[in-house]
Amino acid sequence: MKTSQELYNERLTRIKKAIALEKPDRTPVIPYADAFLANVAGVKLSDYVSNLEISNKVQIDGAKMFRFDGSSGTFSNAAMMGMIFFSNIKLPGRELPDNTLWQVDEREYMTVDDYDTIIDKGFEEFQNNFYASKINVDFQKTQEIITKAPQFNKNMRDEGYPLYYAGTISHPVDYLSGGRTMAKFMVDIRRIPEKVEAVMDIITDANIKAMKQSIQNAVDPISVFVAMGRGCPDFYNPKLWERFIWNPLKKITYAVIETGLTANFHIDANWQRSLDYFKDFPKGTCVFETDGTTDIYKIKEKLGDRMCIKGDVQAAKLTLGTPDEIYNYSTQLIKDMGRGFILASGCGIPPNARPENVKAMVAAALGK
Repeated sequence: MKTSQELYNERLTRIKKAIALEKPDRTPVIPYADAFLANVAGVKLSDYVSNLEISNKVQIDGAKMFRFDGSSGTFSNAAMMGMIFFSNIKLPGRELPDNTLWQVDEREYMTVDDYDTIIDKGFEEFQNNFYASKINVDFQKTQEIITKAPQFNKNMRDEGYPLYYAGTISHPVDYLSGGRTMAKFMVDIRRIPEKVEAVMDIITDANIKAMKQSIQNAVDPISVFVAMGRGCPDFYNPKLWERFIWNPLKKITYAVIETGLTANFHIDANWQRSLDYFKDFPKGTCVFETDGTTDIYKIKEKLGDRMCIKGDVQAAKLTLGTPDEIYNYSTQLIKDMGRGFILASGCGIPPNARPENVKAMVAAALGK
């Protein structure tokens, strides 16, 4: 029987070979699972999001139960999600019933004048003041995460599971379209495009600095989660998309690559129109993680010889499908994607997914 360290090394090698477009012993499986694992464990979501020790145990037990190859998280960061979108977050057990999934409460918390404040005072100062005065950031929970995260990460590694993400970096569009609301942000990029662009440049530079600091003490770092919640090309005309989405994303990506880590694009919605842009990046330095909306076969056609593809067992399949359907779909993906593929859920595994379907997804990679 292999030790946890032997399994850790085996899984880490498997993941790194897939990212490098080499041939691993088999396709790795690294879904994003949080609320789903809490439900399987019989843990109330209110306890999962409020108690970090409980969420760490849920993540570790889930990785063991479903035989994942790596972990996308080691504790619940639901309480911090509002910080990414400059919005309040509604949590189970606080604003919501105990087993209702957390929700971003998007409203107009930023004003047009806030663009000038960021330009005059910098993003870090604005960010701190904004969190303290405008949205319900739990600073005690934030400090608890900072203090305890290294031990939670170690707990996961000690059980034999590499941490897939060494850090996170958000595109400035997530902050601005959340804080201004998506509708107001769309007006801003037409009425005051130069000001918005200047602010996005400032945020990009600040986030790159923060990302580099956050990964300094990472053990066996693999990738950086590049958050792209509001950047879908279908939301913008091509010129606006290139100016306000692609240009910051390109700068962020090269900054991640310069650290020696992989840029993992967490791609929500349909990016098919702009796949050719991603050919800019050096071979083997990025992962295109799709949520099932962008046709994975188009991704393979355009980018399969340049970067690893991660996905794409969709939420609807995992919830409404049968184990045989999931197994057959996953097996076909593994066959068709070939080298440079990580099997995963399309975005996160939904809380009400059928456990037998998740097991069938993993079984396809195990060849069982």
